[in-house]
Amino acid sequence: LLRTGILIMTNVAIVTEGLAELTKELIEKYSIVTVPYRLFFGDETFYVRNNSESELSVADFCAKLKGVTEETFPRTSVPSPGDFTTAIDKAFEQAESVIAIVLTSGMSGAFQSAKKLADELYKEKDITIFDSLHTMTGIGNQAIEAAKMAHAGKSKEEILSHLEAIRPKTRYILAMRDLDFLEKQGRLGPIQKAREKNPEVIPVIQEKEGILHPLTMFNNEQDLIERMSTFAKKICEVNETEDIFLTHINNPKAAEAIHKVLITHKREGTVIHCYEACCILGAYSGPNSISLSYVGDFESEWITNQ
Repeated sequence: LLRTGILIMTNVAIVTEGLAELTKELIEKYSIVTVPYRLFFGDETFYVRNNSESELSVADFCAKLKGVTEETFPRTSVPSPGDFTTAIDKAFEQAESVIAIVLTSGMSGAFQSAKKLADELYKEKDITIFDSLHTMTGIGNQAIEAAKMAHAGKSKEEILSHLEAIRPKTRYILAMRDLDFLEKQGRLGPIQKAREKNPEVIPVIQEKEGILHPLTMFNNEQDLIERMSTFAKKICEVNETEDIFLTHINNPKAAEAIHKVLITHKREGTVIHCYEACCILGAYSGPNSISLSYVGDFESEWITNQ
């Protein structure tokens, strides 16, 4: 990484995937190398390198959704071996040791693919593929923590130990407002009955042990704002790192309300990252969603019984 004309070297370089929902500014600040993630719309392929560098904007993604069928619905794919190799080679230009933090093995073959590639092509190199057991900003949270430690001169062993410690405490809560998207993919499941009773119901899921699990349901948009805002206050109390992530797709009203709560109640030194999510999240959750990610304790009652 060039900074004021000087090449900054660290003991360890951090690699993560483009769907980690990190901005270009965060990536450059902490010298993180990202592997572009792929999004397919029919025969078209789009690359997402980070939230600031995507070949398909969220606005264009949402516009494209209006004309798709069940056969042409957007789908994602793990990074190609070539893209992963390029990223790892770049990381080894920065440091002699590399940690690649990748999408949960519970939802994707990214971890297995990256591990196989590392075993085959980098036998003589010091590289570890770390299963985040998370997606989106859940991965980003871990990558930021690892990169900060690398820049502080911590060893690879110290960074991996910290990642192991925060992995079970990494939280990712996602509310999906657009049930039509799930319905078109045949994924409503048990939510279908709730929707028949209340068409405005908003399902909420959490990442748990590497897999997405149902958490609760919001009755409508106002219920989402009120309960997520109360939850945000609790997050400010229990967050164990310097970073909290709030991202959204087509939900600026809720994001603004929750952001104000986070800013008001955050502890000194905490950074609130609030911005529009990338189109990869849209492919998972539809064109209307909002998510919170942090590292710390969690009790379902903080969001379900309010």
